[in-house]
Amino acid sequence: MDETAVACKSEYRELKEEPDGDAVAYNIDDLPEAILEHILSFVSMEDAVRTCVLSKKWQYLWTSRPNLELSDWPFSRREHFTNFVERVLVLRGSAHIKRFDLSCDVLGDASRVSLWVSAAVKRNVEECFVDLSDIQGDFVLPYCLFTCATLTHMELSIPWELTLPSRIHLPNLKVLHLMDITFVDKHSTEQLLSSPVLEELSIEDCTWDNLQTLTIGAPMLKFLIIHDEDFDCSSIDPYSCRVSICGNNLKSIHFMSPFLNDYQVENTCALLEAHISVTDCCPSRIEQLAYRLNKLLEMICSVKKLELSSRTFQVLSSTDELYLHLPVFPNLKSLDVGRLDMKCQVLFKLLHNSPHLETLKFGEGIELPSNDEEYGATLDPAPPCFSSHLRQIELFDLLLCEKKVCVLELLLKHATVLEIFMICTRWLRPEQGDKEMFRKKLLEIHCGSKNLKIAFSDH
Repeated sequence: MDETAVACKSEYRELKEEPDGDAVAYNIDDLPEAILEHILSFVSMEDAVRTCVLSKKWQYLWTSRPNLELSDWPFSRREHFTNFVERVLVLRGSAHIKRFDLSCDVLGDASRVSLWVSAAVKRNVEECFVDLSDIQGDFVLPYCLFTCATLTHMELSIPWELTLPSRIHLPNLKVLHLMDITFVDKHSTEQLLSSPVLEELSIEDCTWDNLQTLTIGAPMLKFLIIHDEDFDCSSIDPYSCRVSICGNNLKSIHFMSPFLNDYQVENTCALLEAHISVTDCCPSRIEQLAYRLNKLLEMICSVKKLELSSRTFQVLSSTDELYLHLPVFPNLKSLDVGRLDMKCQVLFKLLHNSPHLETLKFGEGIELPSNDEEYGATLDPAPPCFSSHLRQIELFDLLLCEKKVCVLELLLKHATVLEIFMICTRWLRPEQGDKEMFRKKLLEIHCGSKNLKIAFSDH
């Protein structure tokens, strides 16, 4: 042993032998079990299990870990993964599971995977995340999952039919996310989506073909997200499913869809924000879609913050007389309309119908005219909010050019109470002086507001 090692060992011995005789912990094994368990919560399940070889104290310490994350991707062979999962569940015994996260291929192990989920339910699981793929043959989630009294959060991503029990009772479920699922039965699906204390519901890329009507009746629902796939419209019934949504306590809704389903939201007095984005549309059903969107806007007209994509405006503009029947939005404070298109009658009708609008956002820049058309008539008369409430305009992704400055001048000269004009300059090149040149051009144009401040942002 070299002199350095001897010196270090001697120094360590002196440090442990404190004059007052108090024991001093220098080994991780001497830490309280609660701290060790907390340390284990930061490593993967596989690494947590490997700690069993460190010492006798660590042998079963990992079994008290409240969160189980089980994924097959770190395993090179299927049997290694299945053996690992079953060993973990057996050695844990009846210890409580707070969060159960299972992500794997099912292959031919449908019954085995179902038993793993059942094991989590028997251990009073509170949060259950199941992400399955490559299902071969029939697969059914255990029915006990849908009567689990301790469950508060459930996320299911299963590219398969969701076979549900006839009775569903989830008294504490507050968050439900469903992805890639095919709904099968109206009655049981309605029970699941109408759980008594459900507050957050997300339905993404699910298939509704087996349903003609469906009611989402969760009385405490606050946040709703529905993202539908871009289907082949030519091969699917364009009317699909009529979905009625109870909106008594709804605060936020987010639709991103081709709107093959007819979504109807009722009792939306509490609604704060809404996002509507049309993802795809076949020419053969664009008129039907336009009327569906208009009806949906009527149902959410009490909203305070509204975001509509540019494609949504394109669809609403496809039917000449429809813009005349757009609803009034008496409470609307913030509106994001995608592109600023001065020839879009629907856009300016919407502005006319939003008398208390305070913030107007153009998140997709400016649509330039194809020729030298004049659009002064579009703002004659100007929307009432331009002279009473509109305080801020935000413009994103702007590319500098003379024509766009002219479009902005036409808009700004009517906004007589505007205080802030915020421009996102992501695409401008400060090193070439674009930002300052643009600022100078804006300051030179005639603005209707005497108190206008122009601000630039890089976000």
